[in-house]
Amino acid sequence: MQKLRAIRSDLWRRVEKALQILAEGVALRVEVEYRLGIHGGASKRLFDTLIAERFVEQQLLPMNRFTYGVVRLTEFGAYFTMREYGIAVASSEWDILTQHHNAEEYANHAFAILLFAYHARRRGWKVTLCPEVDNPLVEPDVLVEKDREHWYVEVEVLRNPRKRKDGADNTWVRKWRNQWEFQKRVAVCTLTPKRRAGIVAYLRPRLPGMATDLATLARHPESDLWVERW
Repeated sequence: MQKLRAIRSDLWRRVEKALQILAEGVALRVEVEYRLGIHGGASKRLFDTLIAERFVEQQLLPMNRFTYGVVRLTEFGAYFTMREYGIAVASSEWDILTQHHNAEEYANHAFAILLFAYHARRRGWKVTLCPEVDNPLVEPDVLVEKDREHWYVEVEVLRNPRKRKDGADNTWVRKWRNQWEFQKRVAVCTLTPKRRAGIVAYLRPRLPGMATDLATLARHPESDLWVERW
């Protein structure tokens, strides 16, 4: 058991809360910051301490001119959290995506899924990543549940799906049809309003559903999870 440094009480309270949040499986640094209500220097001090004490590992991902932190409990961090607070430690959402979606190779897609999960939780939705379903034709990225609604969601990062021709041999088209047959609606999150418009332009005349995008969710944190329903 490693010896911990002396840490002032206010910082230690944040360390404790951060460990418990990460034990839920949360993997985005920005989500931890949001739930603790911190940013800037306070965030830097917290994560510098978590890393220095070997409670967490951090991976930095460059995305669209910004760099984002993906964090996970170390083996010691998980052991310490279970021992000190008596709570079960869930699998990190990043580890889940690594196992099911090859997150290390397809980091953009994995990160988009994490961001959607974060925005959904901010709006009161329960989130499950890579849910198992009893259908070999459907591999949803996320399940979101709130009140009487539950939807399996595809997080789409393709740049220009509007140019994809319709047809049974088109895997992009087939994915949406399979999703509709499975839950009688399509549910999609993409990166920007422009990309959302391109996807919706294809889907709206063909299949009922709902759509959102990460840029709009970030700009309007009090908005509904779904920007469009039809």
